[in-house]
Amino acid sequence: MDTIERLKEIAADRSLSFYKLSQICDIPYSTLKNAESRNGQLSIDSIERICDKLGIPVYTFFMTDEDWAGIEEQKQQRLKA
Repeated sequence: MDTIERLKEIAADRSLSFYKLSQICDIPYSTLKNAESRNGQLSIDSIERICDKLGIPVYTFFMTDEDWAGIEEQKQQRLKA
């Protein structure tokens, strides 16, 4: 998984720029921008800090749209039963 792309999605969902996100999460802005410009990945420490500060479980950071769709489908099937 491309952690920078996922971070962009999370930031966009919350209307946050990388700069504002770096302030909220107490992560150097340069860490985020360098990872983005070098097509790098974030460290698990950075991901954990971001998730903690944004109040989201770490596992949701790694979930794809297909994962969420599968969960929603399972919910609908349980409601029909």
